[in-house]
Amino acid sequence: MQTLTRAGSGTNPPKAKAGSRRLRSSLPEPRYRTRRTCHLVDIENLVGQPEAGPRYTPAVFSRRAHELSASYQLKWVNSGDLVYVGCDASLMLETLIDWEQYAVRIGRGANGADRALIEVFDLDAAARSCDVLQIASGDHAFAELASRARARGLYVRVVSRSDALSRDLRRNSDGIYIFG
Repeated sequence: MQTLTRAGSGTNPPKAKAGSRRLRSSLPEPRYRTRRTCHLVDIENLVGQPEAGPRYTPAVFSRRAHELSASYQLKWVNSGDLVYVGCDASLMLETLIDWEQYAVRIGRGANGADRALIEVFDLDAAARSCDVLQIASGDHAFAELASRARARGLYVRVVSRSDALSRDLRRNSDGIYIFG
């Protein structure tokens, strides 16, 4: 049996002897939590565009987004995690189907998905209930958010394509994983 300790106490609480009553402490009961991650997923950034050749057709882009969504969820998402997914209105139907049990935010225009995710993210709530902020995007728009999350004690992990990761986001993260 494992005994939990209050964070930073360095010692285990004293064990009560059989038949004895434990005195109640005037200290608030410590809150224990399991590792929980808050995901901000910019699905279009994960899909990207091919480096050479013609741009994705809508059908190819949609199929690739579906494949990456399934792969990402299988690899990274655990039950109890908070998951927010951002996409452009052009991918709304596919994204809603692929991420049906999670919060999907629709953005419009350049960096619309980024703005939608940043608007919905509550740093205070995440810092209270999560240990990790995982940003599935390489966009510069998330760099300041990553910096603020680290300052609040969250471990910031970035999942991105190698060719899509901004220097500022890399600098403001604790871990980088190349995905795709």
